[in-house]
Amino acid sequence: MIGLERLSLREIRHLIRGLTIALGAVLTVGVGLLCLRYSFAEPIVRLSYDVPFLLRSQLETHEVVLVYLDEFSAKQLNQRFDIWDRELHVRLLERLTQERPRLVFYDIVFDQPGFDPAADAAFAESIRKNGRVILGGALDHKERQGMRTESISPPIRLLRKAAAGWGILAFAGMDSDYGVRRIYFGNSVKATATWEAAKFLRVRLTQEPRETLGPLFVNYYGKRGTFASVSFAQALQPNGVRPGFFRDKIVMIGGQFALGGLMVGRDEFATPYSRLTHDFTPGTEVHANLLLNLLRGDWLTRMPFGRERALVVIVGLFAGLLAFLRPLPAILVALLASTAIASGACLLVWQQRTWFGWLVPASVQIPLGLACCLTSQYLLESRRRKELRRAFGFYLSPEMADLIADSDFDLHPGGKVVEATVIFTDLENFTTLSEKLNPAEVSTILISYFEQTTQCILKNRGTIIKYVGDAVMAAWGAPIEEPAHAIRAVEAACDLRCLSELNVRGKQLRTRVGVNSGKVLAGNLGSSFRFDYTMIGDTTNFASRLESLNKYLSTQVLISESVRQQLDNRFVTRRLGQFRVAGKTESVLIHELICRCTDANGEQEWVTLFERGLDSFKAGDFSSAAELMSGTVELRGGKDGPAEFYLRKIATLRKAELPENWRGVIELSEK
Repeated sequence: MIGLERLSLREIRHLIRGLTIALGAVLTVGVGLLCLRYSFAEPIVRLSYDVPFLLRSQLETHEVVLVYLDEFSAKQLNQRFDIWDRELHVRLLERLTQERPRLVFYDIVFDQPGFDPAADAAFAESIRKNGRVILGGALDHKERQGMRTESISPPIRLLRKAAAGWGILAFAGMDSDYGVRRIYFGNSVKATATWEAAKFLRVRLTQEPRETLGPLFVNYYGKRGTFASVSFAQALQPNGVRPGFFRDKIVMIGGQFALGGLMVGRDEFATPYSRLTHDFTPGTEVHANLLLNLLRGDWLTRMPFGRERALVVIVGLFAGLLAFLRPLPAILVALLASTAIASGACLLVWQQRTWFGWLVPASVQIPLGLACCLTSQYLLESRRRKELRRAFGFYLSPEMADLIADSDFDLHPGGKVVEATVIFTDLENFTTLSEKLNPAEVSTILISYFEQTTQCILKNRGTIIKYVGDAVMAAWGAPIEEPAHAIRAVEAACDLRCLSELNVRGKQLRTRVGVNSGKVLAGNLGSSFRFDYTMIGDTTNFASRLESLNKYLSTQVLISESVRQQLDNRFVTRRLGQFRVAGKTESVLIHELICRCTDANGEQEWVTLFERGLDSFKAGDFSSAAELMSGTVELRGGKDGPAEFYLRKIATLRKAELPENWRGVIELSEK
């Protein structure tokens, strides 16, 4: 403990960061390996398999046609019993035999004789004549005294002997979401019907012993309905499908849904696309995907466990290194890394037909490493934040400093809309003059100016929001509620106007001020790591525009109409007319702050004369306006910025054609 107390803040930062990196790396590697080993992470692993399919376009499946025993066919053919009339299958096979498909695959279990032995015999004969029919048997599971046993219900002997082959119709090893992802080839007794169909089609894979094949996974070609399909009744009708429709096709016949016991148990299964559509896929279509995978040789395999484990270790170490970065860069790097892993995983599936549990590193390890990073940064920033609060007390109002230390004050990023008054100040011509000064002289001038400005603002219970160059932004009404915020701001503006002028190399520098009232968004608009209380919005922008407008009118303090309306005749102001400033679509009325009424000394005479001239200007009577403006200049001892501005404007307008919609609005395109 004594050793830690002697460490500097920088050394403590390095120590915490080093520990965070080590602990973060150990934690993320360990969690990743646990996800690969134990079943609690199976939903994440399954999602890793599913997502690449959802981002891939549908693939072409022209080799296969599905024939469905559906509700439409049941109604059309008047089939209402558990076992359909096998004469219908005879008719279907006769058509298929004529059109010579590559294979006929029955996803229906004929393990019981039909009602008519003659129909069974005819069905068997049509199977024999076709010579390309694969039948299916049922795989039943039973629990006896805690033991799970399997039994096979094959097709009846008559049909079995006539068929080219038969196998069990099952998807063993289904996931808990009833999804079929792994390809099942059968048990030690009998192969699946899909395997037998592939064997009949002489697929090379079927030449190898089934038990030696590693786990293969289904490469789905698209969502439900990807394969061409017709109803059973449609296939029987002469004009139901075009002649030759089944030629050289693999025809797979099965039920699309359970109808009156047509299929025992559930015969629809989840696929990756079920996550989006919430539709399960008929078992016949799942068999079609499996068989086409074997025929094309484009099934999926999973990355070897050793490589997958190595990848998890590497990503875990990388996630621990995020603690080297600041929060925002760490978040960006984490997002980029997760995106890169996701993109690589999709490309691996699409191009190499290999998948792995990529969501473990992308959505578990990297976010966990990022959380460790942000936690360490928070611990470091909490100490730094205390120093910032103490520093704010030197240039904020005492009330603001108290609020920062108050636990009720919300330091989190964000703000609320409040009614406030904002002022902006700066030094006239200081930018140009500072180019001729050395940095030390500039610093001395600014410190003197900021000290006087800050005293005026804090004395009137204002808050210094920020210093920018030679400009000061201050506010009233937030964060401390102040009903008379406009009056207090104008009081401060009067004090600022009366500041002792700064003399720099024989040149007097005046303070220019813009004051505006309205709604602002006030609050910590920085971040959770850097407190920055400020105000934004149109009110703030217009206050800044008013300050800049002083240089055009040669004035010191300009206020908006919203401010003037709150002054209760306590100040002498002069109406300067309608201006459309940069950033505004509508014109606004602007006033000049002259002085407090208690300090007035004959200003009303020339103010009245100027405003009469302004009315003439607005009416388009430029001769009268020029005369009244000239009179204002004379009353003010030969110099009045606003009057001289309008005299120049009148001289320009007299040379141009006056617009029909003239309302005396002054357009200012510059800020």
